[in-house]
Amino acid sequence: MTAYGLNHKRAQQHTDAALKLMAELGVISQPNNFQTFYAYVAKTNTDLCRTIDILRSNHREFDEAQCEELHVRFFSDQREREIIERISNDLREQLGNILNTVHKVGIDTRKYNKALDHFCSYVGDKDRDLGNLEQALHTLLGATREMEGVNRTLESRLTNSSSEITRLREDMENLKREALTDGLTGIANRKAFDMQLRDAMMNAMEDGKPLSLVLLDIDHFKKFNDTYGHLIGDQVIRLMAESLKRNVKGQDTAARYGGEEFAIILPNTQLGNAVMFGDQLRRYIESHKVVSKSGNTTIGKVTASFGVAEFRPGEPVAKLIERADKALYLAKENGRNLVVGEQQLEGNDVVSGTQGLDSRDAQAIPAQ
Repeated sequence: MTAYGLNHKRAQQHTDAALKLMAELGVISQPNNFQTFYAYVAKTNTDLCRTIDILRSNHREFDEAQCEELHVRFFSDQREREIIERISNDLREQLGNILNTVHKVGIDTRKYNKALDHFCSYVGDKDRDLGNLEQALHTLLGATREMEGVNRTLESRLTNSSSEITRLREDMENLKREALTDGLTGIANRKAFDMQLRDAMMNAMEDGKPLSLVLLDIDHFKKFNDTYGHLIGDQVIRLMAESLKRNVKGQDTAARYGGEEFAIILPNTQLGNAVMFGDQLRRYIESHKVVSKSGNTTIGKVTASFGVAEFRPGEPVAKLIERADKALYLAKENGRNLVVGEQQLEGNDVVSGTQGLDSRDAQAIPAQ
């Protein structure tokens, strides 16, 4: 069989496997989802495969929001490429304008130098007379004014180019911020979370200090969407993000992890303190209600489930996330609106409220 035949056969096998898996998981058959799961079965993206494996091992639902998050995270960089291309084209245009202006000034400068040389030569001529001297001065004055005009033009064009380049630099900064910001909530997105978590893990190993990760998921979010529609669902997600903004401060990082799930990176924080922080946040969220945009109707109370894990020096990112995700799943399995620390994973003896704290953990928490 030819190489083309082998590749075609392999591609067909991947296609069949992707469609079969999508059907098993209840994933809607549409192009973006097919692209995601084809890459998964073909094992062309290690991070994507690891993420889906974690979601499957924790029995996570691959609903519309989850599938969209996967595609955005791993494939949707088209808009970023388009913006970069536009900025690059504008920069090339501005550099071209500057070079053309400098080239013209170079020609005019050589012309002016010739006028100066001619005048100097005439001044040194013993046969000069007043009339010719006056004519030479007139010529030199005209050349000088012309050069002044050229310099003003150069200055104006360079000023305009400088302003345009400054604007393009601001566009680049905005693009960088946009690439790391969740569009719906305004907090860090998954890409920013991945970068921040890796940096935090490196710092924790270098400094020998603790690091904890909190994953939280909005309880019964699908019911909000199914009952009230996606606009209310988006409002619930924004309310959750606002709760994080108000409670996550300093060196800590809050991010939208995907769909209705959020993550908090807590440097210099041991597991017990992280669990206590999670419960404070849980109670804060529980105390707020979702109201209609008109403000006349209370739609309901929002709660969230939390899973907390502490970084073990030397372990890969996926292992830390996996433990936090398993703790989160355990919190949901045991009634939701709970905070579960990773040490509860072995015993699974979850009762109520905040889990994973013993007396030593409580004593280690400073007074608020």
